[in-house]
Amino acid sequence: MNDTTAAIDDRELTTKEAATLLGLSPSTLRKWRCTGERPELPWCKRFRKVFYLESEVILFKEKNTTSNCEETYV
Repeated sequence: MNDTTAAIDDRELTTKEAATLLGLSPSTLRKWRCTGERPELPWCKRFRKVFYLESEVILFKEKNTTSNCEETYV
């Protein structure tokens, strides 16, 4: 799949859907939009509707997820 096809197939998520995918409350995403606290999570507004691209939400989640699997316990 090339970039053009990926962009066309990218699903638009509502604030509630994006929050569920990230494990957050919708009010957290609303706060981030208003304060600019997380500018690396892009969002779009069309007329009165706010949406997030699913690929951007997944990428944001991957970048902000840490794993301690590499720690060695003695």
